[in-house]
Amino acid sequence: METQRTGNQLALTWSVGDIPMGSTIFESRSLQPEASKKQLLVMDGETRLVLVTEDLPVFFTIQKPDGTSQVIGERIIPLEGCFNFRDMGGYTNEAGKTVKWGQLYRSSLLTNLTPKDQDALEAMGIKWICDLRSTSEIAAKPSPELANIKNRHIPIGTAKNESNETQKIDIPDDHRVYEPLMGESYRVFVQSINGFREIFDYIIEKKELPFLFHCTAGKDRTGVLGALLLKLLDIPEKTILADYELTNQYADNILGEMQGLVDVFSGGDKEIELENFRPMAEAKPAYLEIAFDEMRKKYGSVDAYLEKGIGITADKKAIFQSMMLEG
Repeated sequence: METQRTGNQLALTWSVGDIPMGSTIFESRSLQPEASKKQLLVMDGETRLVLVTEDLPVFFTIQKPDGTSQVIGERIIPLEGCFNFRDMGGYTNEAGKTVKWGQLYRSSLLTNLTPKDQDALEAMGIKWICDLRSTSEIAAKPSPELANIKNRHIPIGTAKNESNETQKIDIPDDHRVYEPLMGESYRVFVQSINGFREIFDYIIEKKELPFLFHCTAGKDRTGVLGALLLKLLDIPEKTILADYELTNQYADNILGEMQGLVDVFSGGDKEIELENFRPMAEAKPAYLEIAFDEMRKKYGSVDAYLEKGIGITADKKAIFQSMMLEG
């Protein structure tokens, strides 16, 4: 089963046998217990449902004749001022359990959120936002203050006490240097053990969900954290890599953001061919594999990195899985 949104039309499609005959489908804007739900139809051999709605996001609850239910959410949530906003729910782990929808969200920077976007985040019930960017990136493109949503700055790949002053940097003209630079960046992300530990401890101890995390493009630092979250839920690596690659549909958006950052950090006095940055705008599985290989090299496995490096004990893992898995 999957959802696809085109304009104000949201389609839910499924294969014959996915939904038992006699099932009832409900839609709601929130998964909160008190959320109002609208009954759409009672299943009788259909395989597609189209809903006309401006609401973001929408969750479908399938109530089956045997008394069980299943939730289907929107993987990609098309906000007006923020690209690459995604729900990480719906993935099935190695034990057959499913990641809950509407609990883990990832995105690009939030600088250009519109009032409608801010209403959508409120509707999602997001409790806190984790900004993984550097202090200087935040100074260049700050996030708006959102009522009722806490914003925490936990940088990945840079020191937490880094200066917020914009430092002019040299931008290479040779496009061949950028792919190796990306690989090196992913090795650096792996070293951010204290940052990852702070994030995981906060999630597990405070139990404040739903939770949104982001960097600039929602690709690299966000990609590594997203992979670790799914790994802790025992999601297969093939699925983790596929989730990571979803960012590629936003490569042009990422290039646009990179142009803005280049203008800021180069002082605006150097013209750079934007296509030179294409390797940095792509979510290549090889990049994430470099991070995994670095974890294996230092700790023996990704699981050991989570346990021995970040400090996720068996008890903490069990708590996190109880928060995030169903079925």
